[in-house]
Amino acid sequence: MNRVYGDETLFEVLKTSQMYFGNDIVFLCSFSNEDMIILDSLCRNHIPIDIYTIDTGRLNPETYEFIDEVIKRYEVKLNYLVPDSGSLQSMLLENGPQLFYESVEKRKLCCKIRKVDPLSKLLTGKRAWISGIRSTQTSERQKFKLYEVNNGLTKINPLIDWTDEKVKKVIQSLGIPANKLYRKGYRSIGCYPCTRPVFEGEGDRDGRWWWENGSKECGIHTSNLGGSN
Repeated sequence: MNRVYGDETLFEVLKTSQMYFGNDIVFLCSFSNEDMIILDSLCRNHIPIDIYTIDTGRLNPETYEFIDEVIKRYEVKLNYLVPDSGSLQSMLLENGPQLFYESVEKRKLCCKIRKVDPLSKLLTGKRAWISGIRSTQTSERQKFKLYEVNNGLTKINPLIDWTDEKVKKVIQSLGIPANKLYRKGYRSIGCYPCTRPVFEGEGDRDGRWWWENGSKECGIHTSNLGGSN
């Protein structure tokens, strides 16, 4: 079955990781094309790894619709991570709902409250997590490897060396469903106020925080997250 993906490594990495880490490994799914390839492999091959997604409360309507479609199609149990209500309320009362336009620091605060903190809380006590990032997406991600270990936590990036062409080929050949946002010019799936379609010649992440110069990261892949001690 692993040969269906055109790369034995994907199946082998997922299966071997589950066997090694047992219940202490999770998969974080944003419902991007990359994450859908991983989700499809987990479900198709019956690999028992819990699947989580972060509901920031500000996703595109298309993403919420797509999540429902995926749950029905794959009959998968999806676990939701949400921001701490107290922290979220304090941030909004102090800064307002559009704080991310005011400065990079406030944008990063919003990402931290809505995304990084919920994930860090989940990963506290876990030994590993799976991500769908690829090295071609940003300059920061070019340094990442298949396995990253930090603070006692292993991060597994099974698609890190995949090209755009390979992602498209696997999606099409297996009939894996895709978020409607891709047909509207999006190349990255995130919160609706902070993500736009990209223009010709732009990179995958150029639609994120387009009013900023510099890093196109929310902090999930660049922060010291929780881990077992």
